[in-house]
Amino acid sequence: MMKALIEKRSGLRKVPSQARSRARVAAILKAAGELLGEVGYDGLSTNLIAERAKVPVGSIYQFFDGKDDVVAALVEQFQERILRLANEQLDAAGVARDRRAFIARLVDGIAGIQADASAFVCVFSGSQSHVRFDGLARDLRRTLTRHLDRIFAEAFPQLPRDDRGRMLAAWSDITGAMISSLDRSKPGERGKLLEELKTVLGAYLDAKLAVLD
Repeated sequence: MMKALIEKRSGLRKVPSQARSRARVAAILKAAGELLGEVGYDGLSTNLIAERAKVPVGSIYQFFDGKDDVVAALVEQFQERILRLANEQLDAAGVARDRRAFIARLVDGIAGIQADASAFVCVFSGSQSHVRFDGLARDLRRTLTRHLDRIFAEAFPQLPRDDRGRMLAAWSDITGAMISSLDRSKPGERGKLLEELKTVLGAYLDAKLAVLD
C-alpha cells in the first residue's frame, strides 16, 4: 500500500524504486507532516524536514524540488485517506436511510484522520495565508465535496443542484473551521465539539430538505 501511495505523488521528481528509497520518502513525508502541524507552512523548511526525518537534506532534493512539492505529496496522502473514507463508509443509500448516522460517519472519519496526522488540520482548514498552500487546502476539501455532491444528487434528487452546491460549500467551511479548533480544544472538549459539528451539519441538511417537502 505504501508503495502505491508513493508512486501516485505528483510532487515527486523521481519515483523511488528500491525499498530503501521508498522508506526514505515515507520518512520525509512523515517528518513534513509532523512539522507542518507544529510550525505551519511558513516555518517549514527542507532543513527542518531532513533533521526530523534523520536524512541528509540532499535526499529530499533527490526526490522533491523543494518544500512545496513535499507538501503537495503530503496533501495527496490526505486525499487518499479521504477517498478511502468516502468510498468505504459514505454512500447514497446510507444517507437516504439515516442522515444522522451518515453525518456521524463523516465527522468521525475526518476526526480520525486529524487525530492520526497533526498536519491535517493545518491543510484542511487552509489557515496559512499562502496562495499555493491555500490552493492545496481547497483541493483537499473539494475531494470530499465532489464525492458528497454525487451522493446527495443520487439520494436527494429533489434538491436542486445550485442549492446542493451552496449547502456543501457551507458544510466545507463549517467543517474546516470546527476541525481546526480540535487541536486547541481543552481535555474533554474534543468529543463535545464533534457532536456540535454533527448537529450543525444535520440541522442544515434537514432545513434544506424540509423546504422541498
